[in-house]
Parts: sequence; C-alpha cells; structure tokens
Amino acid sequence: MAGLKNADNFAKGESFNPGLLKWLLLMVGVGAAVLFFIIYAATGGVAEGEDLPSVFHRGMSYSWLFAVVYFMTLAVGGIFWTLLHHATNSGWGTVIRRLMENLGSVVLVMFIVALPLLTPGFRDALWEWFPLRAEVLQESKEHAEHEIDAYRADLAKRKEAAEKTLERIKTENQEALATATENQRLYLQKEVIVAQEQLDEVLGEIGSDEEMKEHLATEHFKHTNTLLYKKKGYLNEGFWYFRFFFYAVGLGGIIFFLRFWSIKQDQTGDPKYYRRMRRAACGFLPLFATAWTFLVFDWLMALDYQWFSTMWGVYLFAGAALNSMAFLILLLTALRAKGYLKEVVTMEHYHLMGKLLLAFTIFWAYIAFSQFFLIWYANITEETKFYLTRNTAYWNTHAILFLVIGHFFVPFVILLIQGLKKKPVVICAIAAWTLLMHFCDIYWIIIPERGPSLTAGTEYILAKNFITDIIAWVAVAGFFGFGVLHFLGKGSIYPCRDPRLDESLNVVN
Repeated sequence: MAGLKNADNFAKGESFNPGLLKWLLLMVGVGAAVLFFIIYAATGGVAEGEDLPSVFHRGMSYSWLFAVVYFMTLAVGGIFWTLLHHATNSGWGTVIRRLMENLGSVVLVMFIVALPLLTPGFRDALWEWFPLRAEVLQESKEHAEHEIDAYRADLAKRKEAAEKTLERIKTENQEALATATENQRLYLQKEVIVAQEQLDEVLGEIGSDEEMKEHLATEHFKHTNTLLYKKKGYLNEGFWYFRFFFYAVGLGGIIFFLRFWSIKQDQTGDPKYYRRMRRAACGFLPLFATAWTFLVFDWLMALDYQWFSTMWGVYLFAGAALNSMAFLILLLTALRAKGYLKEVVTMEHYHLMGKLLLAFTIFWAYIAFSQFFLIWYANITEETKFYLTRNTAYWNTHAILFLVIGHFFVPFVILLIQGLKKKPVVICAIAAWTLLMHFCDIYWIIIPERGPSLTAGTEYILAKNFITDIIAWVAVAGFFGFGVLHFLGKGSIYPCRDPRLDESLNVVN
C-alpha cells in the first residue's frame, strides 16, 4: 500500500539532548527549595507562653504536601498509561509510550522530594492523629500509673466477691440437685458455669504490674478516643513509615522494570521483552491500584483521620490519569517544536490523545459528583464534614468556579468537537487549562484542612501561607522538570524496535 510508513526506516530511534535546560530546572528547584526551608527555619521558633511554633510555620507543611501531591499525580499517571498500553496490547500509542515511561519514572524523584513529610515537624502538623495518638498514649500510661493501686484493690474485692458467689451457688445447687428434674439439673449446672466464668474473667485481669498497667492504659485509650483506638492497627507510626516505603518501592519498581525492558528491546530487538512487558503489566495493575489507593488514603484522607470515603482512591486516580495525559500532550508538542518526533507522530495521535482527554474529563466529573452525591445523601456526620469545610467562606466559590465550570464544563464542550482535537494549538491550550484546573483541584483537596486544623476551627483561609504554597510548587516543579528531561535524555524518545511500531506509525481512527 503506497504511502505507508515502514518501521524498519525508524529502527535507529531519536535521541534527545536536554542541554542546559535540565540543569536550569534543577537550579530553580534547588533555589526555591532553599528559600522555602530558610523561611521554614526562620519561623520555627516558639513564642513565650506558646506550646507550638507559629501557625504560619506549621502551615508550610501543607504547602509542601500540596506541591508534592500535584506532581506525584502526573508521574503516577505516566505509570498508569504505560501499564494500560501493555495490558491492552495497544498499538496506536507505541510512538508516545516512551514519553509515558519517562513521565512515570519521575515518581522516584517525587518520593525523594516527599522525604521532608517524614520529619516530625511536617508530619505532626499535617496528620493530627500522630501527635494526638502520642498524647493519648502518654495520658493513658500516666492514668495507669496513677490508678494501678486502686485497680489492684478493686480486683481483689471483685475476686473475693466472685469466689463467694461461686461457693454459694455450688452449695445451694448441691442441695437442690438431689430432688431436681433433668431440666432443673441443667439450669443449676449452668449457674455454676456462669459463676466460674465470672471468676475466671477476674483472675484473667490479675497479673504483673506491667500487665495490669497495660490493661488500664488500653481501656483508657479506648474510652478517651474510641475512633482512634479502633484504627490503631492502621494508624500507627511504624506501619505508616513502612507503607511510605512500600509505595515508593511498589510504584518505582513497576516503572523501573517496564522502562528497563523497553530500553533493552530498543537495543536488542528481541521480542521476548515485548511479551515480558505484556505479562508483567497485567500482574502489576493490582499492585499499582493498591499502592496508589492507600497512598492517597495515608497522605490526603488521613489529614482528617475521622473522615472517610470509599471513592477517594478512584477520585484521585481519575485526576492523575486525566492530567498526566494533558502533560503528555504538552510534552509531545514541545518536542515536536524542537524537531523531534515529527516523522513518527501525526495528527491522528493528537486526535486519539484528545479523545482520552475527553473520556477522563467525563470520568473525573462522574466520580467527583458521585462521591459528593453519595456523601451528601447519606448525611453521615463523619463524611459530610469534608464538604461542609469546603462549602465555607471562599472555598464554595472556588469549587463552583474552578472545579465544576473550569475543570469539567469548559474542556468538555471544546473536546466534543472532533476537528479541534486534531489541532495541536487548541488541544495544547485545553491541556494547559486542564493542568491549571488540576492545580485548583489539589489545592481544594488539601489547603482547606490547614485553617481548621491549625487554628482550632477559627479560620478557613490562611492567606499568608499562599506565598509559601507558590514557592513550594515552584521548587517541586523544578525537580519534576529536571526528572522528566533527565529520563528523556536516556535512550530513544520512542520505542524504535517495538513489534507494534508499524501499527502506530500508520494509525488512522
């Protein structure tokens, strides 16, 4: 067939030279990060008569979390698109798959940038269950120390009373058994068994001083904060740190192997790597879903440990998939503007990426509305508090203007028009707009927790922290950009010896 491109003519691939731009972005990231932490250190003093550093200082923790999560979603989205490409044996996206792999690889950089969140200053300001749990545990231990003597005396009285009760029942029942019927005999025997169980229960509480103190502390914890006690198996310091590194290893490992095999296929042309990536992608999908879902539970939902939503994981996933595709469109266009990928990428690829952008715009809106509808309709206090906070002060206007109208209706209407999805200028404008709305979405998720959490519910907007939000975002953006360009410069910028390259070069939809 005349006019068809032959994959053999593109087997050498294309190399990308990031030049000085990569290092410039790193310098921007380092400079902004240094400025951020200088401000953080300078405002960290405790005023006379105060127990904690200033609200502004603790509010900077939310700034860093916001920046990390924003760019983490883009990197995780790159992992998702890579997995989806292989799991569905997609052919059309082969020429842009390396961009997906490179974007996903930046997740390793993002976990390094996220390390400050592990420090007590950031951690305790963000997740109130950390200091609260420590406070309740300490209070419970002090209560146990204070009450141990009274508890021991009470146990002695209860033991004596239980022994007397058991002895009395045995004596009385022994006399009655002589004339009792079969049913009466069973009843009398059950009375003895119940009395013995009550005595055994008391005896079970008697132990060493340490065991009894542990029992007292546990009971005090249970009654002081029942909800935190019920969640203590999950919300505890050791397990939280373990999960942090599990997410890093899980997500980082997925993209490491997929990209490694993809590069090896470029070098050798061996189809075994193609088959290996397909099989591995299907196996990695459950790990990916688990790691991402619980990551956003730990980092975002647990900002208020009393709140919960069963749709939280898929809501954040929808945003990650949507906006990573928007970033890929912009990255692809930037590369083409520099002369790369011009021979392998056509307007058909833009059209397909635009359709995915439309599909996930609708999917994000569907999940966002479903979560809101179900929580509001159920009207459970622990659930509705999330939206009550965000319907207060400025945040309600923010949600309507940027999320409902900006994040959904504007791109939805434009992307419905088929011809516009084949125009790079238009599709890039929509992609940039979507990333801006994603900024507003992540901001709306995280920042409203800052005011009530740090000011005991008296303020909903800490305007002074807005500048640190921007500084943190610029810092992480610099590291993110450095990571993207670094991985782009390693190997060909498209899989040049993939068996599906012919299909992708000649795709028509």
